[in-house]
Amino acid sequence: MTRFLNYGRAIALPFIILFFSACNSSPPPPGIKLIEAIDFELHKIDAIKYAPDEYNKFKVNLRMLKDKIVQEESKLSFLKNYESIQKNIGAISGDGKRLLIAINEDKSKRGKKISDKIKKLEDKAGIINKLTLKVNVGASTRKLLTKGGIALSEAKASIDIGRYDSAMEKVEDAAALLNGAEKLVTPILKRYSQNDIINKWRKFVRDTIDESKRKKMAVIVVDKAERTLTLYINGKILQTFNIGFGRYGYRDKLFSGDDATPEGRYKIIKKSGRGESKYYKALLLDYPNQEDRKEFLKAKKRGLISKNARIGGLIEIHGGGEESTTNGCIALENNHMDELFDKVAIGTPVTIVGATSIENELYYGLKGLEGDS
Repeated sequence: MTRFLNYGRAIALPFIILFFSACNSSPPPPGIKLIEAIDFELHKIDAIKYAPDEYNKFKVNLRMLKDKIVQEESKLSFLKNYESIQKNIGAISGDGKRLLIAINEDKSKRGKKISDKIKKLEDKAGIINKLTLKVNVGASTRKLLTKGGIALSEAKASIDIGRYDSAMEKVEDAAALLNGAEKLVTPILKRYSQNDIINKWRKFVRDTIDESKRKKMAVIVVDKAERTLTLYINGKILQTFNIGFGRYGYRDKLFSGDDATPEGRYKIIKKSGRGESKYYKALLLDYPNQEDRKEFLKAKKRGLISKNARIGGLIEIHGGGEESTTNGCIALENNHMDELFDKVAIGTPVTIVGATSIENELYYGLKGLEGDS
């Protein structure tokens, strides 16, 4: 009988184990796949850069969770219990989701901030570009503008793929390049925004118009900022023409070869008709006059120009078109030159100024740059 009972127990034991296994065991938690997916997303958005402490804590908790699962899975089936692990999975996945949301929001804010900086720099580049087309400051400025534009394009491309650190580096490069361009163009613009210089130019124009009225004669006033030449008769405007300059026409001429257009009060000393000038027709001015020579010597003493520099001459109002190549002269369209040529004589006063009002395009250009700084 005892042998029979022992044999019965031996047969029943596996069934008991299977029974408890079926009743008490639970399948491995499926939530681990969700956490791994969250971890993959966090890795993709460079969580280690944006929230290193939180991400490292998430990784530690994930590793500990996986260790617990391995330990649990090593137990006999009827002894396995994933209830506490399942709670951990809920907590860790919740932390991961919140971290994902926080980092994406932070990146979105960074992207917006960088985009705003790009827009501001693009506006600045637009102002400088417009001014450099009007006030020729040479190849160096154009080169800086071009490089700055490329850097801004690269910054935009980096934002599009979520590389905000790279985007910020490109923005800083662009800012440095555009600041360099601004420094080159600003000294020229400042002359057109200083009241003492504007007032001097206004007096030149006022005295010239008064002379026209008093002597009942023709006079010419050239306004660089407006790019106009105005013919007065008896103190009243008769005609106004658009004009062109040389490369550095907005600067005041100091020496031969600087391609600047002189500023001051001059007279026509020679009229060259068609066939007598390579620029269709020309009116030669008495540059340099006594005031020009005085300023030339001052500039030499102050070291602003070379000791070997010459003062130069041959400044004309001539035809050939507003876009014709000229070195410090004032150019008109040929049909406008015909009209002007017939109405002036040798001895006609010609006053050339930078501007007649503080409210000129170059002044507003400078204010625009200051507003973007």
